[in-house]
Amino acid sequence: MTRRESLLLLGAGCASAQTNLIYQKRGRYSEGIRTAPSTGPSLDLIAAMGDYTEPYRQLPAQFRARFYLPGPKPHLTIREIQPDVYFYWLESLKEEEERWQAGRVNVFEWPTGTVIRSLTGKGQSLGLADLAAVVRLGRTSPAMEETVAPVALYHSQPPQTMETYRFIFRPSERMRLQFELGGERQVFPRVMGAQPHSVTWNFRGRAEGWHRMVVSGYALENNSAVAASVRFYHSRRA
Repeated sequence: MTRRESLLLLGAGCASAQTNLIYQKRGRYSEGIRTAPSTGPSLDLIAAMGDYTEPYRQLPAQFRARFYLPGPKPHLTIREIQPDVYFYWLESLKEEEERWQAGRVNVFEWPTGTVIRSLTGKGQSLGLADLAAVVRLGRTSPAMEETVAPVALYHSQPPQTMETYRFIFRPSERMRLQFELGGERQVFPRVMGAQPHSVTWNFRGRAEGWHRMVVSGYALENNSAVAASVRFYHSRRA
């Protein structure tokens, strides 16, 4: 165990965390506290989600991730958007992914009592609003060109339809970024490095099927070009 992991576990305030909270296999998925990935693309897509929030007063016994699967070889990643004391991470394993069916809505659920309930900050447990989720198709790690299925996170009641999407990126350094999708454009002259950046698109009235978001820009420190894309499937079925 690294010194950083030890400090994270102390911050979580759980006496048995050394064995219970560290990232490890838990049946058909892996979950726990881990260190941040040391390598990755200059613009890391950490979430492709339906823009949906289901409130709650007490931490539910289970969280759920729901998504329409348009093709084979899915891989689900759920992680903390902005790690503070700890860095929560969950990934599906092949045993779980083989259960999911293409052309249908699939649901993955996991208990909050195993890890999440022990991760507290500012007097509250890690919550749904703190989590980012993405289902990658055909690969398990981030890339500058992505093909994904958007995910809805909830605990009891899923959204009735998927009408708005939120994509969260984590740039490696300060950047100027432009996002284009279906003739629409969003420009951000100054995006901070190593901080989550959200882009939201309203899909009400748009055709179901494949869509492509193109990202362009440059790093503010050295003007090096940034070019990325996200191909995703829009299905109103949530």
